[in-house]
Amino acid sequence: MQDKNILFEELMDKYISGSITDEEKTSLFALIEESDLYRKQYHEMVKLYVLLHIPTFESQKKAGYILLKEKLHLTTERTLHSKWFIYARNIAAILLLMITVSVGSIFTYNELDESDDLLYNETTVPLGSQTKVLLPDGSVVVLNSGSMLKYPLSYGKKERNVYLVGEGYFDVAKDKEKIFQVYAGDITVKVTGTEFNLRCYQEDQSTEVTLINGGVDVFANNKYVRLKPDEKAIYNRNTGNLYSETVESYKSALWTTGRLSFVNASFLDILKDIERKYNIKIHVDSPNVTNEYFTGSIDLNMSLQDVFNFIDVDKKYRFEQSGGVITLKDK
Repeated sequence: MQDKNILFEELMDKYISGSITDEEKTSLFALIEESDLYRKQYHEMVKLYVLLHIPTFESQKKAGYILLKEKLHLTTERTLHSKWFIYARNIAAILLLMITVSVGSIFTYNELDESDDLLYNETTVPLGSQTKVLLPDGSVVVLNSGSMLKYPLSYGKKERNVYLVGEGYFDVAKDKEKIFQVYAGDITVKVTGTEFNLRCYQEDQSTEVTLINGGVDVFANNKYVRLKPDEKAIYNRNTGNLYSETVESYKSALWTTGRLSFVNASFLDILKDIERKYNIKIHVDSPNVTNEYFTGSIDLNMSLQDVFNFIDVDKKYRFEQSGGVITLKDK
């Protein structure tokens, strides 16, 4: 137990300072899930951190964080009970200090203390990479390049709500009592336990939900579609139309295995995916590209030049690179 206490303190220190890795974050939330005491400490420490970073204290937040670290410095030789007593006492001391600075900010803290719905865990995936997120209920989300997922600290208590920008593959743990909901721009996906892929990049014209297993309800623009496995819902943001079609659903999640699969996809859309995956900018200087469509799959382990050679089978284009920008031109 003592080893777990030490591990929890080390992981929380890294979590609050922002230096925690994805693997360490998974370990931290596993500890929080198995212990009410760890969960209480986690919530209190995060709320206090938020308090110290309210905009009112923008000029003081660095000093406030240093103060927080000093106040919460606990030696591992003491018992967990003693540490928590000192921790609670130090919270009171910090709050007393804040009262002398701003009554309004303390009111904000009281509001935060009423509900964890105002506090979020957030994972952002940089271009050129992807990551896996383990939610507190055991659900798994794989996030594609250039994506963001967030969920409230209250996740799993009464509701299971998450928010997505970009693309995510979801393997949702079954819980008929608590519906799992994904909010992605203008679209909402509701399930109780299932496997699906959701693509919602802000620069794309449409949002797509592809069902692999289970059942999914999709809502957008006062319209509703219920999907069966091997069906895809498509919401066109320009027209406001929501419709479904039959697909080979497994292809939608091939990106999680290092491949991109396309069925009659426009060349321009494919280039957007290549930009995200390889963290480059592609400038199109060819009117012919808008009429190009592609069906097939791309191995993302190939070099960028090999990808271009694979797509441009007819050798109609040339790709000129200058730094991080590639210009596509007609030959």
